Amino acid sequence: MLTILVGFILLSTYAYQDLNQLSALKDNVLRVKTVAHLINELQKERGLTSGFLANQSNITKVHLNKQRNIVNTVFQQYLHIEQQKKSTTYKEYQQLIEKLYNIRAQISHFQMTTIQAFDYYTQLIAQLQNSYMNLIVRIEDTNLKNDLQVYTNLALMKESLGQIRGAFNGIFSLKFTEGNLLYRVIHAKGMYDSALYQFEATAPDNIYKKYQELTLTDNYQWILQTIKKYSLQYLKSTQINPTKWWKNATTLIDELYRFEMQYFESIDNYVSQKSKNIFQNLIINTFLLLTLTLFILWLSIKIKNNIVRSINLLNQYKNVVDTSSIVSKTNRRGIITYANEQFSKISGYSLEELLGKPHNLVRHQDMPKEAFREMWQTILNKKSWRGIVKNRKKDGSYYIVEATINPILDEYGNIEEFIAIRNDITEVVQLHEEVEQTQQDLIFKMSELTETRSKETGFHVRRVAKYSEILARHYGLNEDEIKRLTLASPMHDIGKVGIEDTILHKPSKLTQEEWEIMKTHTTIGYNLFKDSDKPLLQAAATIAHEHHERYDGSGYPRGLKGKEIHIFARITAIADTFDALNSKRSYKTKWDDKDIFKYMKEEAGSHFDPELIDLFFKHIDLFIEVRDHYQDSSDFMKE
Repeated sequence: MLTILVGFILLSTYAYQDLNQLSALKDNVLRVKTVAHLINELQKERGLTSGFLANQSNITKVHLNKQRNIVNTVFQQYLHIEQQKKSTTYKEYQQLIEKLYNIRAQISHFQMTTIQAFDYYTQLIAQLQNSYMNLIVRIEDTNLKNDLQVYTNLALMKESLGQIRGAFNGIFSLKFTEGNLLYRVIHAKGMYDSALYQFEATAPDNIYKKYQELTLTDNYQWILQTIKKYSLQYLKSTQINPTKWWKNATTLIDELYRFEMQYFESIDNYVSQKSKNIFQNLIINTFLLLTLTLFILWLSIKIKNNIVRSINLLNQYKNVVDTSSIVSKTNRRGIITYANEQFSKISGYSLEELLGKPHNLVRHQDMPKEAFREMWQTILNKKSWRGIVKNRKKDGSYYIVEATINPILDEYGNIEEFIAIRNDITEVVQLHEEVEQTQQDLIFKMSELTETRSKETGFHVRRVAKYSEILARHYGLNEDEIKRLTLASPMHDIGKVGIEDTILHKPSKLTQEEWEIMKTHTTIGYNLFKDSDKPLLQAAATIAHEHHERYDGSGYPRGLKGKEIHIFARITAIADTFDALNSKRSYKTKWDDKDIFKYMKEEAGSHFDPELIDLFFKHIDLFIEVRDHYQDSSDFMKE
């Protein structure tokens, strides 16, 4: 029984596949018909353009403008079809019509010769012919593909006659034979003969019979005689009235275009009959499938109790999760399909406001886009993602959650949706931030106290912190390193607490013995923090110990050189020196910017890391901004 069911399901599947293929077939046929219509109108525009450039008549221009409007309408119809079908060549066709508008403008201002305009239109038509030939290649129905290939020969015949019509229209309008245009006629006549041979060999009897009837008409014979006469002779003048030529040639080409449309009518009938057969088979298979489905439903009653029991268990599990966590589900595009009461309560949005909306409804601006890209990349790779997320409430405030997002897969391993389970950690994070802020305040106060003891402004350490942050960020340190350096750099001179006042406050130059004592403030500061297991205090120890080392190895206390000096200390050395030179001290005056910048450049590679000096001058405007806005009476750093 299961085998029968699977068999009928497969039959129905095949029927639906046939319908999809049939739909694609109809689309391609519609495109070919529309392109054929567009080519037919472009062929007329080509001929009228040749006449207009040849005689520059206002009457011809009126006819040409009317034809251009017709071409515009058909072109827009074709663009609309390609846009609806989301064709990859839609932009290409947009570019074609934009170029056509530009060419028309040149033609209207007589900025193109008859030959140039003729060749442009011929190339455009050839490009469109290639597009529908490519469509024909994609058709999988063998019978229809053969019929359409026969049609292409008819289309090439019509295009050949269209080229001849346009070339002769220019020649007759000019009142003399133009050699280059005659070459186009000869070439087009060769194309016509070749396409006619292919058409006669492959055309169905009914189509070929109608074509034979057309060849017996006086107009057809007159056209052929005219082509033969004026393509084989180089005459200085012609006796053909261009209006008569245009009218008779257009009548013939219109007859061929009607053949095209009759051809497409037979193709439409073929497609409609095929569609009818598919629907009949689908109805039969659907009836049998429904019968088997009823039987399966009857069998399913026997396992109803187990299903109900499983559902009850799942609901209980769901209730436990819903009451203890913030839960939501989204589809693959991030649209919320489910949210529990906890989500609604913490976000401030009602369930109606959440459902159907993208999850970035609660996205907070503080969350970097990179974090969400990493999250999406993880879950789209069918992996679980965990992290801390700051979200925005409806009233503009925020909440912070610890989130776990899992992809839900179907039986084939494809992602159906995503489920997110979150725990509110807002209070924990806020408490942590409060502790960090308190720690930061204590560091600044302690550092300011040290500077105050040495009779230097407490704002010095805040400026040094800001300068260090700027350099660290543009050097490429990560956020944790930048934060650690910004907090630790103010403690670079913390060791001065161990230096005697008589030395620390001495206004005159220190003796060699006093200078050796002063240099010990680096080691004193290092010893204060070296035994701590806290990363921040370890950073403070390193900065205090190495911020007077020099890049060329001539610094103290250990004579470290180049990259042996920790990046934190190399950055702090530049920040400390720049601020010191900008400040008045008991033993020195404030330097001018010109002298400061000269000194900093001269010391690159000796005192300072040259790479950091390059960054310093590259972003000097940021340093000047900090200095100018954050003077001793400023609250700049509190912003």
